Amino acid sequence: MTTPRIGLALSGGGFRATAFGLGCLRALQDRDLLQHVSVVSGISGGSLLTAMWAYGPAEFAEFDDSVVQLLRSGLQAELARRAFAPTAIVKSASSALRATVPGQRRGYSRTDALIAALSSRTFGSRDVADVTHPGRSVILSATDMNTGNAVRFGSRVSSCSAYGKILDSVTVAEAVAASAAFPILLPAMTREYEFENRDGHRTHETVVMTDGGVYDNLGLSPLLPNRSTAHTSHTYDLDFLIAADAGRGHAHRRAARFLPGRLSQSFDITYGKTQDASRGRIHDAAAAGQINGFVHAYLGMRDSKLPVPIQDLVPRERVEKYPTNFAAMSADDLSAVSVRGEQLTRLLLSHYHADLGT
Repeated sequence: MTTPRIGLALSGGGFRATAFGLGCLRALQDRDLLQHVSVVSGISGGSLLTAMWAYGPAEFAEFDDSVVQLLRSGLQAELARRAFAPTAIVKSASSALRATVPGQRRGYSRTDALIAALSSRTFGSRDVADVTHPGRSVILSATDMNTGNAVRFGSRVSSCSAYGKILDSVTVAEAVAASAAFPILLPAMTREYEFENRDGHRTHETVVMTDGGVYDNLGLSPLLPNRSTAHTSHTYDLDFLIAADAGRGHAHRRAARFLPGRLSQSFDITYGKTQDASRGRIHDAAAAGQINGFVHAYLGMRDSKLPVPIQDLVPRERVEKYPTNFAAMSADDLSAVSVRGEQLTRLLLSHYHADLGT
């Protein structure tokens, strides 16, 4: 197969996901496969990397440098400066107070500081339709708290299955911020968009968007084969899927004794099983011949389960506990997380799909 149509999914997980995904992209670039990625889907930290690649510099080396600079400098301190500036505090407080009135919505929050930070960068100020490489489709996903559906901002179409296509212009910064609004750290982002349903009827609907990982932390669901146009605007004809999954893997835990811990563990178990089901669907699709293959580069994969040993492998235990925030990464941590992503992607491609792209 010389011209594969590849779908690439970059998972959530803060800067851990951004760095791990960067390593995967490096491996694909070296294999000359990035040019064949026709669709890229990003979630949270993966949506940041997706945006920087799809809307950033055309040259890979320049893109790579821009990501490294951002990871080393971090976003957390900048977000704090923007969110706790006097004018921002007043706007956030007044907005929160207004939201206590029935029928009113919160128009400003700390998440707007993330939008401002991303908008100050070239890639963030662009419209989601304005990709660097024409013809490449981009999907940046958030979760609507009102309907429980995904809100997918895309270069080809932006939509929410409950309401239809979004007719408003959306910036990359807004789409990434919606995808990365992790509930504990950043408030949900409330926006009113004009939608057009399949019958051509237009409505104005309010969506309350939180982290896309709440719906699908892998970003794989819009890339699944045999999706029906009767239910979604995001259907893609793909031969091959590649997932950069920054999940930490299944941890050995001791049962919590008290309610808060039990609730946290229950959520963690349910969440993990949901992600396992998503991975299983892709493997089933490959086994059924619906796609030609699937590579799953998984940060949390146990080293003992690799098909062949890797010399100088960055071990799982070195990176699995790296936090999923947006704080500045040390040079050592950045190297460890990104190199593991590159090593796993290279190995899996070479071992299972040596002829891909050749």
